Amino acid sequence: MARYQVMYWKHIPSQVKVWDETGEVKRMLPDRFMTAIDAYAMREGSTEMDAYLDGWRWSPQAERAGSAADVAEALVTELDQAYPRSRLMEKP
Repeated sequence: MARYQVMYWKHIPSQVKVWDETGEVKRMLPDRFMTAIDAYAMREGSTEMDAYLDGWRWSPQAERAGSAADVAEALVTELDQAYPRSRLMEKP
């Protein structure tokens, strides 16, 4: 069993962190997620350092069956599919 969290900037995911008894694995989402974060920050006016940093948060911890590496890869794939480009730029 692995535990995981997803890091978000506002509503846009950017990376996953997964850990189990063997250690921790972190995976960044594809580059289009950071591109969307930067574009959304510009559009919203969150370009000042404090405003930008205030947008970051970790999701609550959750558990999932599998090794840390397997869960990390599965989460990246699932988030990539769940967030098409159009959803990334929508206001929640």
